[in-house]
Amino acid sequence: MNDTVKMFLISLITAVLVQVLLGPQIMKMQQQQGLLPGPAPVAVAPVQTGPAAPVQVTPPPATVADPQAAIPAPNLVGTPIRDARKVASSQGIVLIEEESRDAPDAQPGEILEQNPAPGVMLTTREIRVHTAKAKEARIPNLVGKPVAEARQALSDMGVAVTEVQKDSSKTPGTVLSQKPLPNVKLSPNTPVELTVATLPLIEVPALTGKYLNSAKTALKDTGLELGDIRRTEHEEHGENYVLRQDPAAGSKVPFGTVVNLTVVAPN
Repeated sequence: MNDTVKMFLISLITAVLVQVLLGPQIMKMQQQQGLLPGPAPVAVAPVQTGPAAPVQVTPPPATVADPQAAIPAPNLVGTPIRDARKVASSQGIVLIEEESRDAPDAQPGEILEQNPAPGVMLTTREIRVHTAKAKEARIPNLVGKPVAEARQALSDMGVAVTEVQKDSSKTPGTVLSQKPLPNVKLSPNTPVELTVATLPLIEVPALTGKYLNSAKTALKDTGLELGDIRRTEHEEHGENYVLRQDPAAGSKVPFGTVVNLTVVAPN
């Protein structure tokens, strides 16, 4: 082989080695300098491993009414002040009672005027009202009347009633006395006290040691009734001798209470 062929082979081998060893580096430098286009992007499909998650939608925050916002004044005229306070309180309104005056056609405590007027927008949560004044009452004579009738008469006049029970021989529930006395004028909110008859408590007499007839007489005289009679044998006492009683002697019981006796049976 001549020298020319050898030199050609050596040059060819050298070129191939340079291309293999340095080719990637040369191409990278050319891409960075813009001499060659870069590699095309590779699309990657998303991997789905399960059902799609539901989309969470956050609702907008609820609108809260401003407690200080202006509202129309409710119509309270003609309403008792006690009921009007409940209506006002439910709307965050404060009632201010400025004046009470005589109003023959209105009930005591009824609202006659209000400021602001009904329907006017409230810039503050306050309403000032005028009410009907309670009327003076002349108390009738209630002594001797049934307490239910007396209570109704005073209720119709708008007067409060208190009751005191007292033992009496009168029919239970009868008014025995009253305070204040009849025909006295009462200022508003003054209660009337009624003393009412009630059944008196009776002390049970001692019947043990008596004989049955004497025991019956003692019970009748004290307003009590003879109940069951139980008979039992006894060696020392004779027939109808009272051995035991129920209730016991000295007990306080209402009028007409039944007393049971245990007496000696016939020999």
